[in-house]
Amino acid sequence: MAAMPDAGATFKEAVQALNHHPDPAVKQQAEQWLKQFQEGSEAWTVCDRLLHDSASSPEANFMCAQTLKHKVQRDFDDLPVGAAGSLRDSLVALLLRFGEGPTRTQLALAVASLAAHLPAAEWGSGGGGALQWLAARLTGAGADGNAGNSAGATALPCLLELLTVFPQEAGSYRPAVRPDRRRAFARELITASQAAVHLISSCVQHLPENTRNKRGRILDAYAAWVRLSQGRLNADDPSAGGPREPPQIDPATLAAHPLTALALESLGLHATDEAAFDHAVDAVCELVRATVTATTSGGGSAVDNTGTDAVGVNGGIPPASMPLVQLLVPRVMALRPALTAAAGTDGADDDVAKGIARLFAEVGEAYVDLIATGAPDAIAPVEALLQVTAYPDTDIAAMSFFFWDRLSHVLMGRRGDPSGDTNGGPLEAEAERARRHQLFRPAYVHLIQNIMGRLRYPDGFEHWHREERQDFKRMRYAVADTLTEAAAVVGGAQALQIIAAPLQELLACADAAAPSPSFDWRKVEAALYCVRSISKEPPPPDDPLLASLLASLADLPAHPQLLYTAALTASAYSEWLSGALSCAPNPALLQRLFAVLHRALFHDDTDTRGAAALALKHLCDATAVHLAPFLEPLMQLYTTALTSTSTVAGAKETESSAGTGGGTEGAASSSRVGGPERGMDPDDVLQVIEGLCYVVSALPTEQADPVLTAMLQPIAAALMHAFPPAESAGPAAPDSGLIVLHFDRLATVMRHVAHPELVAGVFRELWPVVARGLERCGDRDERAAEHICRCIKYAFRTSRYRLTDLVAPAAALYTQMFARRQHASLLFAVSELVRSFGRDESCFETLRVSLEEVMSWTSKILRELSNFDAAPDVADDAFLLAKVCVSHCPSVVINIRVLPAVIDMALAGLHVQHREACCSMLIFLRNMLQARDEGSVGVLRQVLPPRGEALARALLGGALGSLPTARLEDVT
Repeated sequence: MAAMPDAGATFKEAVQALNHHPDPAVKQQAEQWLKQFQEGSEAWTVCDRLLHDSASSPEANFMCAQTLKHKVQRDFDDLPVGAAGSLRDSLVALLLRFGEGPTRTQLALAVASLAAHLPAAEWGSGGGGALQWLAARLTGAGADGNAGNSAGATALPCLLELLTVFPQEAGSYRPAVRPDRRRAFARELITASQAAVHLISSCVQHLPENTRNKRGRILDAYAAWVRLSQGRLNADDPSAGGPREPPQIDPATLAAHPLTALALESLGLHATDEAAFDHAVDAVCELVRATVTATTSGGGSAVDNTGTDAVGVNGGIPPASMPLVQLLVPRVMALRPALTAAAGTDGADDDVAKGIARLFAEVGEAYVDLIATGAPDAIAPVEALLQVTAYPDTDIAAMSFFFWDRLSHVLMGRRGDPSGDTNGGPLEAEAERARRHQLFRPAYVHLIQNIMGRLRYPDGFEHWHREERQDFKRMRYAVADTLTEAAAVVGGAQALQIIAAPLQELLACADAAAPSPSFDWRKVEAALYCVRSISKEPPPPDDPLLASLLASLADLPAHPQLLYTAALTASAYSEWLSGALSCAPNPALLQRLFAVLHRALFHDDTDTRGAAALALKHLCDATAVHLAPFLEPLMQLYTTALTSTSTVAGAKETESSAGTGGGTEGAASSSRVGGPERGMDPDDVLQVIEGLCYVVSALPTEQADPVLTAMLQPIAAALMHAFPPAESAGPAAPDSGLIVLHFDRLATVMRHVAHPELVAGVFRELWPVVARGLERCGDRDERAAEHICRCIKYAFRTSRYRLTDLVAPAAALYTQMFARRQHASLLFAVSELVRSFGRDESCFETLRVSLEEVMSWTSKILRELSNFDAAPDVADDAFLLAKVCVSHCPSVVINIRVLPAVIDMALAGLHVQHREACCSMLIFLRNMLQARDEGSVGVLRQVLPPRGEALARALLGGALGSLPTARLEDVT
């Protein structure tokens, strides 16, 4: 490993240039040189020599220490045999040379990584492992072994830094070691937890009082070893180290330990030493978790040491942990006045408040089962966490949300039985559940009142960056989830009353035509968002308050965010509305809801239009049986939506942004429809069509027939214009976007109108133009052909046997086109014919001929593995077709004419890396081999023997590594 004579000087120059040279090109050149240098073997000796050189700059020392750490982690196996011992001695000497700072931290990490590589036996004859060896080496650094002399004062901070980083590296994936060694290293450290904590206590006694950040470093080390002592690893991967090891330090020992007393004492330093307070928070949180380590497994329900349910005994906390719990909780709850004081500092003490809120949340989440029992001593955390929800900063308030969600789950019986500790029968259990609901309902009422105002858009939100908008959206989702859980405990009706109280006052100032100057749309929008959030816990169907709120949506001004939330609120309560209309018809409410949706549907804002389209679909779906009187305005809305995209038909093809502009705000009534000035997004139009299809489906057949005909008239006219008969003049090459647009609309009707006989009749009439479209697009536009096949698929699925007369022409068309252009969509289309008509004997011969022809063409283009890589979609759909045939009409594919070619294709492409194609082949082979009917077995006995050896070899090759492990189950 001899280095070039000038390597050290060049290294120093590169570090100097990287940190101080003004030219970016020189900086980049220096960075590239350093990266290349770090990969070489000379980095070991150069960095070690420079670190021992007192003339090296701080930047060079840090870079050398970092390089050594990376070399130990990644390139340890490159060291010569026997060099590990000298490397270890050099690293320890360097630790003693450098004071506190980033260089020593990098060296400590290098020692920890070295310990991950070297088993405990290689650290001395005692078998105590790296920690024991390092402790003996460092505490004996002084001439007389006295930690109070200068050498001891240098060594103990080094030992404390090692004690901090070692548990943090347990189970880490950074050192390049084998999995069994990684697990063994983690077990070594877990087993050494008690000794490590004893060493930390020794550091407390012998470290000089003027040691910088003494308290914080000691608490950091203690927190890390408490966590590790409970079998929890602090690694890159939560599952690192395998199954959790049994706890090494029991709660009683922790309760009596002086370091626990130090941590609790440091909680009182929030006003004078904020840094020490933060370290104490980390340590106390680990102590809280240690009290429940023995009772939880991966976050599941509480179990005691015997594996039995322990929720009813101290709320799942084992008796051995109770002394530590009784020590921790009062000291944590004593911080409530400090949180109150921090709330009044206008953000100056938010960091302190964040630590206090974290402690409260940790206690609440750890002891949620005990709190749910409603014991008098368990109510204090609930009051403290209510205090957190009222804190001005929303990020701090949100730290409590998970507790409220978990408590709601326990109370509602979604996480175990909250009354499982009762000794009586079901009546006693129900009484206990009711008592707990009554006890916690006021807390959840306060929770709703505290957080509902946090959803308001702040001033200046219009100028937010995208990341700021995303953060606000995530915060809203978190608040909405918490409101949902609160409504489950409080009850939907009462939760709605709490939210609606300020909303009703605000809506009194709303006027769609001329809103009052005092009207604040942001407050109304936030309140509506709250109403929408609790829709999973709706009030009774006859609730007049919710009906009044929904009716008042029509009076809202046309602000985009306000209309957006109003539309989604109407959508969220569509099922409730269906129940309400069943109890008492209310056409006036429906008319007002359609009015607000119409205004939103043709608004300038893209998101508002999308929300309105979605809401219209859900409203029509839920209340379809009540919408017959609204057919005329709905058809007008449908017609307007169709024509609104005439100028933006290619929007989906070019993948433009959602929406292509806005429109006029429309009339105030759903019976008056105005034309938009600009187009709707094609996907929004499909939502409108789907909604109208639900209404048509709810009509009797004789009423649905003319409505369906009217719906299809503009679509059919557009298709006739695009694909006229051969003798008529027409566009030579219709726009691809128009083709996709119109056939997607037709597919939506075919899919969602639940009148099979009507769908069969109209599609039979449209078949000539559909066939012309597919024939003319098949040779030049694969995307359009795929959408046409999709439309045909839905028509056949809905109509089934009513369209058997179209099976032969459809199969012939697919086969003819596939012979010209091997589009995967055509194979999928054939598989849909088999899926719909494979068990119909009248279609058997047609399907057999079609399958033989398309498989013949497929076998010509899939001859070797490279063909499968070039056309994985064809391979996928070919074997999907074969698999469907095995399920619906086995003799179509398992016959002497087709099966040999299909198996030969599978042998050629079985090891293709494309997931879908490979899985389709494997599933087909599995289903084929499982066929047990007499005809299939006879064919398999003829076809398999000549190919059995090759098939077995291909499958074994896939199982042994040619295919990803995720496909092993299908292979085997």
